[in-house]
Amino acid sequence: MSSYIAKDKEINLLFAESEKMYRNLVESVRNGIYMADANDILFFVNQSFVEILGYQNKEQVLGHNIAQSFYRHPEVREELFRQIEKSGFIRDQEVEMVRADGTVITVLATTNFIRNDRGIVIGIEGVVHDVTEKKVLEAKLQNEKVKLEEILGFDERVTSIRNLDRLVDFVVEKASAILQADKCSLMLFDETVGELCIKSAKGLETDVITQTRIKLGDSIAGRVAKEGEGMLVKNIEYDKRFERANSPSYRTRSFMSVPIKFNDRLIGVVNISEKNTGHEPFNETDLKVLSAIVRQAAAAIENAKLYRELEYLSVTDPLTNLWNYRCFINSVDEEIQRCKRFANTFSLLMIDADNFKSYNDSYGHLEGDLLLKEIGRIFTGQLRAIDKVCRYGGDEFVVLLPNTNIGQAKVAAEKLRVAVEKCAFKQKMTVSAGVAEYRANLSRFELIMRADRCLYQAKTQGRNRVFLHN
Repeated sequence: MSSYIAKDKEINLLFAESEKMYRNLVESVRNGIYMADANDILFFVNQSFVEILGYQNKEQVLGHNIAQSFYRHPEVREELFRQIEKSGFIRDQEVEMVRADGTVITVLATTNFIRNDRGIVIGIEGVVHDVTEKKVLEAKLQNEKVKLEEILGFDERVTSIRNLDRLVDFVVEKASAILQADKCSLMLFDETVGELCIKSAKGLETDVITQTRIKLGDSIAGRVAKEGEGMLVKNIEYDKRFERANSPSYRTRSFMSVPIKFNDRLIGVVNISEKNTGHEPFNETDLKVLSAIVRQAAAAIENAKLYRELEYLSVTDPLTNLWNYRCFINSVDEEIQRCKRFANTFSLLMIDADNFKSYNDSYGHLEGDLLLKEIGRIFTGQLRAIDKVCRYGGDEFVVLLPNTNIGQAKVAAEKLRVAVEKCAFKQKMTVSAGVAEYRANLSRFELIMRADRCLYQAKTQGRNRVFLHN
């Protein structure tokens, strides 16, 4: 019997202390607990609720309307109440709240109505748990997942681009998009002068793109190129490697620069700045992403350069570096098709070096080769950028003149003839030229034959002259 009496006393003591224990429990938990009346006015909060909202004490929170004072979107309150009426309570509902310093946090809220003995709602009570850090982490993880998918897609696309100009533009465009940056430049290293020059850029002024040339070791890009290691700067004004004021042309102080290398050989540098996601600087993950992009781009750029060189060799004459016969034939066909579509015209010049055999016999084949190179250089220097000078074979040249009638072509031919005649070679040299204009329904063969027959006339009539097809 005595044991039962002792236990009964113990239970009574527990009941006497229950309110105190309840309050200690409420104040010690990490979740925020609150109660509000039917008008949403807070009349009870625990210390965790106060701290979650960034205040110092309960007096700063009590007496405020929870929806109007602390909800980011007060209208959410009506939707929450409808859900409680429908299901009896809300569990782990995401709600955005505003802290004392104005920052927005995300909480998971579990909410119930407070009812009196007659079942009438006289208030609300709830528990909130701050999940802002978790949401930020989830967003970062999702962002990294998206970046990884974009990098994989970048790898598939970049390897299929053979044109160097299109390739570097693509790299700049995708790097900017993946890293959410407003400024990006891709610089290629010119080994002949030991300088970096901008090949493609986003967000830079045209004069900056065309005039910027950086030697190895100079500036940040030159330093990165020389040292061969990527560089992340979170704030240039506080970075001990620089400790200088930010350039006024840059909105933010953070940037990255990564060298483009292939088999340890420097190809260039990619620079990226102006992160467009607020004032947040680039971080170590961004540097890894940019490095991955650059590694994939390096092989593609090298392949594009090799492809361009092979393509160039396939359409150029190895002696004079002029376009070769194959390129000439393709170009004539293209011009004929263009004329058929747009009713344009173009002309051909067939040009032959007079007495070239005599020059070769007198000074040798090496000097003969130098003569042909110089004649090709003279022709290129006297004509427009759109005109195409080709070596037709031996000492014969052909010039394709787009959008040029026979009268204009004669003027161009005379200009070339005079330029060669005035040039000081080991002996006086001249050229003869035949001129023909494309007419409707002419075939490539017929057009070339017309120019060739005119060249023959110029040669038989004394050389050093221009003959036109009538």
